[in-house]
Amino acid sequence: MSTSHTMLTALKAFHLDNPEATFEELTEHLRDIAVNALEQPQDDVYGLVLSDLAEGLAEAEHSASLTVPQAKALKLAYQVLRAHRDRVEGNVGPLVELLEGPLGVAIGNGYQIESSNRDSGLSVSLSVSGPQVPATAPLSACEADPKAVTYMALFDAYMVERGGDMAPATVKNLTSSAKTVAALLGEGLDMRTHTRADMVGLRDALLVDRKPSTVNKLLTTVGTLTAWGVATGLIDRDFAKKLTITKGADSERQAFTAGQIKELTRACSTGHLRDDWKGHALALGVATGARIGEIHQLHGCDFTQGDDGQWALSINDDNGKTLKNSYSRRTVPLVGIPEATLKALAGANGRIFRQSMSGFSAQLNTVIRDLLGTSTGEGLSFHSLRHSLASDLKAAGVSVGIAQAILGHSSGSLAFDLYGGNAGASMGLMQEALRNVR
Repeated sequence: MSTSHTMLTALKAFHLDNPEATFEELTEHLRDIAVNALEQPQDDVYGLVLSDLAEGLAEAEHSASLTVPQAKALKLAYQVLRAHRDRVEGNVGPLVELLEGPLGVAIGNGYQIESSNRDSGLSVSLSVSGPQVPATAPLSACEADPKAVTYMALFDAYMVERGGDMAPATVKNLTSSAKTVAALLGEGLDMRTHTRADMVGLRDALLVDRKPSTVNKLLTTVGTLTAWGVATGLIDRDFAKKLTITKGADSERQAFTAGQIKELTRACSTGHLRDDWKGHALALGVATGARIGEIHQLHGCDFTQGDDGQWALSINDDNGKTLKNSYSRRTVPLVGIPEATLKALAGANGRIFRQSMSGFSAQLNTVIRDLLGTSTGEGLSFHSLRHSLASDLKAAGVSVGIAQAILGHSSGSLAFDLYGGNAGASMGLMQEALRNVR
């Protein structure tokens, strides 16, 4: 069984690390997660957590030893994650359907879903008959000092509950970030009564001597912590949402030069990487600009060939795959990849790339550096292939709608709407655009 930290964290989050658990017990925990998603909706910050959990589940499905109840619950966990993602995007329907359907099997056996008005908004809570679970250690941190909950006290409570699942390097980085934030907020700030002005002031202070991208990373950890604090009852409010900076935040992202793209393409199509999985993944990145996570999850059935011989790649959330958001679903024409390579990929049974996500990413970025003679500090990585395609499409005068349809930056329907719902015409335009730049 793989010991990937990402996979183990996901298994623990859904109680799938216990081979003795019954399906009913696992379903009970999934129900708790679904109800909490309705009670405590999160913004984009929590979307990062959902992506990590989905990646861990995908890895577990491939390499973990699972009992039948665990395997059934794992499939249901995927549905909960998708519904939670939809909740983040403003659609509560999938969560309600799950709670009324597969997650509602225990209603009437000690569980019931109750609705109430709280703060002029609808909330849903889960009441459990029988003995109550005693308060966990993190909750006692607030009780130890009823006068104030400082940022570091909140962080310490969070680490008591979550730190055990983290790698030492992660703990070190989070602790360093927390100390930086705490110093700027000051010891006198009570997080139970903090205001939006406090959080805006924090962002402004962080920007004094830091790049926007660095500030956004710090604000992401702040948002995760305050959201957790509200969810556990340690604090009553969360004003750390919608603080991230958009202007200038992406300034460090770089694109490959035309010469570098040609060198990568040559290595993947006719060079030493032609029959190597790393060459296949790089070729797909160059040709489509797809996110590395989207490529990592691909199945053989995602590759199709039309009657005209044109190959296309379906980027979807079928077969347990996950996407950054619902707008990421799309079908992209494949150009510049050898026919033999596409046939081999299409013939794969199930997942094409069986490596863990961390290993997949690390090896691909190493290959890029080796091929181009770049270093880790130059801002070039697999993700730069996406920026490169976006830049090249823009430089070639490709319409925004077509570029968005290729990259999954919009609903994917924009290009089709522009041309009267004629999917064939829109696919043709995408193909033409890609042939011009790839």
